Amino acid sequence: MYEVIDWMSFYNHRRLHSTLDYVSPMLFEQRWFADQEKQAA
Repeated sequence: MYEVIDWMSFYNHRRLHSTLDYVSPMLFEQRWFADQEKQAA
């Protein structure tokens, strides 16, 4: 079970993804939400 949690942590928080301009999926999502808030203001 711990192996799955470790893999999920790596996959979502540390893995760099070329489609996302080489940032982690989590960082991409945080930036996306920040941009949405700026546009709504």
